[in-house]
Amino acid sequence: MEAEYLQKGFISDMEGMKEYRADIDRIDASLVKLLEERLDVVRKIGEYKAARGLPVFDAEREREKLAKIRQMADREENAEALALIFQYIMDVAKEAEHRIG
Repeated sequence: MEAEYLQKGFISDMEGMKEYRADIDRIDASLVKLLEERLDVVRKIGEYKAARGLPVFDAEREREKLAKIRQMADREENAEALALIFQYIMDVAKEAEHRIG
């Protein structure tokens, strides 16, 4: 069977896929570290807001942040996807802040 796959070029294609997946794994590992760092800061912000009786949600800050994320995208076709990802990240952050307060 492997000879058949090799003859059709599938083995070399799968090697390429392995490389892509290794790239994704490496990127994901970096993202996890950065997101954990972000969550640590979110907790500090939550503690700050709770101690001062400030609300968790700041609509203006969120709108500004999402607009900036869209502008930061190197490719326009990624802008909305990145904004959606960050919207989810901010939703998770707000939940974390609510648990503190």
